[in-house]
Amino acid sequence: AAVIYILRHNLLNGHTCLPQDKLLETAYMLLGEISAEKVCGRLIENGSLREMEIEGRSFVFLENMFSYEQEISRRIKLMLLSNPLKPVSAAEAERRISNVEAALSIKYEDLQRKAISEALRKGMLVLTGGPGTGKTTTLNAIISIFEDLGIKTLLAAPTGRAAKRMTEITDRESKTIHRLLEVEFQQGDMPVFRRNYRNPLECDAIVIDEMSMIDAQLFCSLLDALPLGCRIIMVGDADQLPSVGAGNVLHDIIDAKIVPVIRLN
Repeated sequence: AAVIYILRHNLLNGHTCLPQDKLLETAYMLLGEISAEKVCGRLIENGSLREMEIEGRSFVFLENMFSYEQEISRRIKLMLLSNPLKPVSAAEAERRISNVEAALSIKYEDLQRKAISEALRKGMLVLTGGPGTGKTTTLNAIISIFEDLGIKTLLAAPTGRAAKRMTEITDRESKTIHRLLEVEFQQGDMPVFRRNYRNPLECDAIVIDEMSMIDAQLFCSLLDALPLGCRIIMVGDADQLPSVGAGNVLHDIIDAKIVPVIRLN
């Protein structure tokens, strides 16, 4: 109970796992003469906890948090291997960008053009950068071209405030992720989503704003509800607003270097 309590308590601090040495050090203060190492080993053996070595150091997870992170990793790899729905060639992407520039009498910066092109051609993209770097202008161009190509796009954000702001800057409906996934609450206020792999969302692309606020559990549920080939455009700054629950998903995705990342300056 002491070992599990420490891991659950640290979920509130955003940690999906703890280094085993730090966990045992804290557990010893609670358990005294009882061998924290033996207790931890027994919990790992019976599947209550999961252990993984990362860069030569042992980390311990609660079973459900380990499952969320493993499923996120598996799903991202699978989606990166899938061809985007309604594919767009490089030449077509450049032509569409030039058409938008001509229609709006503007000229996109090189990084903005690259971001728009990547969003059109690839299945997954992270668009990041501080305030005033052109994220909104770039995002509106991406959504506009998606619409012209008949790519059905959903807009979502982790909180009601963020979803409202997204609606204002794009002039299109945005929903909270919970509302998008049609959340229902079971006894004990446990959220259950009606949208999942059996009942996926009907879309060719999804744009997620304030991605830094999304925790591992929520992102895992969102990925579970997306059809294969759905483009995922993630917008946010990993160094700004922290995630609501445990796990900084955006930071981990950027750090993994398997998804294209465009950082506007």
